[in-house]
Amino acid sequence: MNSRRLWAALVAVVVAAMAVGVNPAPAAAVTQLMKLYQEPGDYEARFPDILKLADGRLMAVWHKAKSHQGDPGTVQLSYGTANGTSWSAPVPALAHPSLMAGKDMRDPKLGKMNDGAVVMTFFVPGDGVYSSVWKPGWTRFDDPEKLVVAGIPGSVPAQHASVLALPDQGGSVNQVLIAVYNNTGAWFVRATWRPVTAPRLLAADAFQLAANAPAANGFTHTYTEPSFVQIDGTVVAVVRHELNNGSVSNGAPAKVLKWNPYTFAGPQSYYDVQDLPVQASSHHLLVTQDKKVLFTFGDKAVSLRPTQGILIDSPLAPWPTTGLRKVLIYNSGSGDQANPSSVEVSSGRFLTLAYNAKPKSTVEGGGASPNGGSLWIMQSYASEY
Repeated sequence: MNSRRLWAALVAVVVAAMAVGVNPAPAAAVTQLMKLYQEPGDYEARFPDILKLADGRLMAVWHKAKSHQGDPGTVQLSYGTANGTSWSAPVPALAHPSLMAGKDMRDPKLGKMNDGAVVMTFFVPGDGVYSSVWKPGWTRFDDPEKLVVAGIPGSVPAQHASVLALPDQGGSVNQVLIAVYNNTGAWFVRATWRPVTAPRLLAADAFQLAANAPAANGFTHTYTEPSFVQIDGTVVAVVRHELNNGSVSNGAPAKVLKWNPYTFAGPQSYYDVQDLPVQASSHHLLVTQDKKVLFTFGDKAVSLRPTQGILIDSPLAPWPTTGLRKVLIYNSGSGDQANPSSVEVSSGRFLTLAYNAKPKSTVEGGGASPNGGSLWIMQSYASEY
C-alpha cells in the first residue's frame, strides 16, 4: 500500500471512531427483567411497592386478593438481591397476620426511616390507615397500629403513598409526613416517628393539599392519591385529579405542589402549585441519585390506563408543561393496572413493579392470560427518558 492509500485508510478509521463517539448506540428499550411472582388459583398480585434497604437488598410488598376490591386482601413480602434479579419466596408481611384476618389490607407502601427501619402503611376501607414496622435483622413486620389523625373532616382517610421521613434539621428530629385522602380531598399529616414507643407514628396535625369542589362548568373536581418526595429542603408532591369522580376522561391535569417542610405554617406556605398536563392516576415518585424525579403513573389519557414514565430533570423548578416525553413502561392489556413503584438499583438503572390482573388461562387472548395474577419487574434506563 502506497503512502497516499495508507493515509486515506487511517483517516477513515479516525472518522469512524469519531462518529461512534458523537453518535453513541441508542439506549436499550424498556424490558421485562423477570416475573417476580405469580399468585396461585384465583388470587391476584396488585398495588406493589418496592424499596432499597440500608444493607443494599430490595424489599417488595403487594396486595394479594381475588379481586380489585370487595374481597379480603393480605400483604405479601419478598426480599430481592441488590440488582433485583433474584427474589425470596413470598410470605405474609405481618409476623401475626391473623390480627388483620378478614380485612382488606389495601395499597401497602414502604417508607424507610432515617435509622434504617421501614414503616409499611396500608388502609382498610371504611376503617382507616394502619402502620407496621420492620427493623434490620427482622424477617416480618410487627403488629399494626391504627393511625389516629385529628383535624381531617369527612370520611375515614385512606392512603396511597409511603411515609416520608424528613432528614433531621435543627430542632426538627424524627419528623415524618403521611399522605392521605378522603371524600374531602387530598391531605398530608405531620407526625413524629418513635422507634420504641407506641404509637410509632404520633400524628400532630393535618393540612389539605387540594380540596374537592364543584366547578362553574358543572364538573366535580376530585383530588386523591397524593404522593411526595423530598429533594434538599423541599417536598415535591403530586396529587391525582379527576372530573366527576373519574367519569370524565379528559381535562383532569395532575396537580404538583412544593413546600419547605421545616418552615411550613399552613396552606399559604405552598410556594408552588401547578397543573401538569398529564392525566396521572395511581402514580409514584422516585428521587434519582442525581436528584431528578422519575414520575411513573397510570395514564388515563390512554385506553386501559397503561403505566407511563416521565423523568423530570429539574423537579424543584416549575415542571415543564410542553414537550414532556412519556415512555411506555408496561401495558398488561387489562383495565386493572398501573399503581407502579420504582427503585434505582444503580446509577440510571431503574426497576419498576407492574402487575397483570387478567384472569388465568392456558392461552393468551379473550381478556385472559397464562400470566394472570403475576407481578413483573420492568427495567429501564435514564437515557430512555
